[in-house]
Amino acid sequence: MQKPQGGPKDRTPPKLLKATPPNMTRNFSAKQIQLEFDEYFSLKNQAQEITISPALDKTPSIKVNQKSIVIDFKKDTLLKNTTYVFNFGKSIADLNEGNVLDNFTYVFSTGPHIDSLSVAGNVQNLMTQEKEKQVTVMLFPLNKDTLWTKKKPSIFTISDTSGNF
Repeated sequence: MQKPQGGPKDRTPPKLLKATPPNMTRNFSAKQIQLEFDEYFSLKNQAQEITISPALDKTPSIKVNQKSIVIDFKKDTLLKNTTYVFNFGKSIADLNEGNVLDNFTYVFSTGPHIDSLSVAGNVQNLMTQEKEKQVTVMLFPLNKDTLWTKKKPSIFTISDTSGNF
């Protein structure tokens, strides 16, 4: 007699099964988003890992319920005709093995179009000439204050492990 072997080690991160409303929704008007996954998971370091672009004045509630993430918006939070990107970074990890779902994003637009414009580049340290990872890159509209510490950026992202954004 011996103990059960348990099978091969789980190496796959949680997988999205269903999003309500669906990812890439246009004319979004819901007050709640539900993201259902194929296994139990935890949200780690929400404040550091989860980013919303453009930034919201009233931060939505983000909670785990069973195998789902539920995002509840505060009243009058979303701007008209705006594309929003929720980037979960490395916050979603399965409970048993800790497999991380890297840079999972959920995108929607409150208008009839998903923005198709993009800006790309890389962040490089001028002194060492090395690529910089995990650096925040921000865009501000011309009509906002030029002193960036007074206003939140309209659009932002974080450079990846190769310094690209």
